[in-house]
Amino acid sequence: MDGNGQQGRLAFFANLKHADHMRGEVVVASKDTEVPGSFHAAVGLCCEGDVRQEAIARFRAGWRAPGRLVLVTGEDSAYGDAILAWPPRPQGQGQGRFVSAAPTLAEAVRAVLGATGPGVVRSGGEREVPLPIWHTPTFRRWYAVQRAVGNRLVSARPVWSFHARSGPLFFWALHVSVHVAAENRTKDNEVVLSRPDTTNVLLYRRGASPGESLVVLVREYRSPGTAADGFVHELPGGSGGEGTTSALAVTEVWEETGFQLDPARLRHHGHRPVAATLSVHHAHLYSAELTEDELEWFRPHAGPYGVSADGELTWPELCTVDTIMARRLVDWPTLGMIAQVLFGEG
Repeated sequence: MDGNGQQGRLAFFANLKHADHMRGEVVVASKDTEVPGSFHAAVGLCCEGDVRQEAIARFRAGWRAPGRLVLVTGEDSAYGDAILAWPPRPQGQGQGRFVSAAPTLAEAVRAVLGATGPGVVRSGGEREVPLPIWHTPTFRRWYAVQRAVGNRLVSARPVWSFHARSGPLFFWALHVSVHVAAENRTKDNEVVLSRPDTTNVLLYRRGASPGESLVVLVREYRSPGTAADGFVHELPGGSGGEGTTSALAVTEVWEETGFQLDPARLRHHGHRPVAATLSVHHAHLYSAELTEDELEWFRPHAGPYGVSADGELTWPELCTVDTIMARRLVDWPTLGMIAQVLFGEG
């Protein structure tokens, strides 16, 4: 270390005594059994010796939230909203946890504290849920239901996470153990998976019979697709963005079909899960009935459309319900959405 670096480190430690003491508690735990029963944020420290001691000191000086920050040493802890590894690792998220790749230890600590913010108080099995997952709307909705019926989260081990190209947490999976109050048993053999909610739009024109009704589908290559042509056939829709789901509905229709839809024409049908035994995300369904002229607009405007930056290439197609059924074009959730609009009352 050069002279300037040594002087900077000495100055940092000398100034610790001037730090504001009206802040929350910072606890260092060398193993999971030493982790307090509740905390607001937890950071895994993957560093040794003097570097670890400096990191601890910097966290003590930088943690200004009123809650409790726990610093867990070692890499195998069940607890951690973020990981500070030194030498640094590529920045990103490790199984739902923030990982800093800042060029200096001081910047790495600041980045981790910025990522955790003031945290959220959690106790028991809640402590195992990293903040990036905890803050997702889909987790909060799922957990609110569990608590409302008296269930208790015993443990929740993050097993996987995936991030969109723009950076936000997109997919996450927790191996959960839940005490089921209504059955007085603990169930621990399932994974809770999620992604952001989707917004889907059924554009349609009623026919002489339900089977003759025309529906606008979007054909798109998606890697998991198993239709006969290797593509996925679905309603226009997607997730992400800001604003209401109705605003997103209009945006998705335009991006995937090129059709400009007046939001005042949208009818909202609520939201439901689409894979209830696996994923906790919901689909929000909207619909709008097209005119004959609008149907004709779709025929010469076959695409492609989509957001190329996201790897999206979409091709609108008009299909009757009979064709959709006979060719098995869509999955069961999409078929249910079509039925809700054409045969339902809400």
